[in-house]
Amino acid sequence: MPFKTPGKTSEYIRELLSLRAADEVERKITDYADKNIIAVLLPETTAFLRQAVMLKKPLRILEIGTAIGYSGIVMLRAALPETELYTVEMSEERIATAKEFFRDAGLLNNVVFYVGDSTEIVPNLKGKFDFIFLDGPKAQYCEYLPFLSRLLNKGGVLFCDNVLYEGMVSGEREIKNHKGGLVKKLDLFLHKLMEDGSLLTSVLPVGDGVSLSVKTEESL
Repeated sequence: MPFKTPGKTSEYIRELLSLRAADEVERKITDYADKNIIAVLLPETTAFLRQAVMLKKPLRILEIGTAIGYSGIVMLRAALPETELYTVEMSEERIATAKEFFRDAGLLNNVVFYVGDSTEIVPNLKGKFDFIFLDGPKAQYCEYLPFLSRLLNKGGVLFCDNVLYEGMVSGEREIKNHKGGLVKKLDLFLHKLMEDGSLLTSVLPVGDGVSLSVKTEESL
């Protein structure tokens, strides 16, 4: 669901993406999201995330921000049949909806749900992950980073959405008065990502801005 009216480039890309045959389950989710005003991945972000997972072929995925299951289904469908998704969401209502969509997609048995505050859950997670998708509370991205770096396998991928936040982080658009603090936190997060010697990071103007990091060495 877009945060702003797309420019001509975004409109053109979305027209191209619309040529791909629509998936019934994914269309059902996006229709539900539009009807209930729930933000889900933008079309170009969806395509990029799908390709990133397909190339990585992760066996264990961690997702911060389940919402109604759209991104989780996209990732699991792009991964291996035995891939497991561990997903964190604060809202019990949204988890219940997500479970129905995962069931419709035949993927419910591949998912482990954590219901609660991600700032409390993430620091206590155990094990390692091959792919981490960060799409939770944007103001907490910096807080998550040390834990996500620890949880990521060497060679693993950290994919973060909304990092340019409607162009306000890069200065493309004027910062709205009530968003100044959030923009500063996202800017700090991107600087920390780039400065992290254990991660090789790119920031790309895809959708609302994404960062893609590869773990090159174990964190100290």
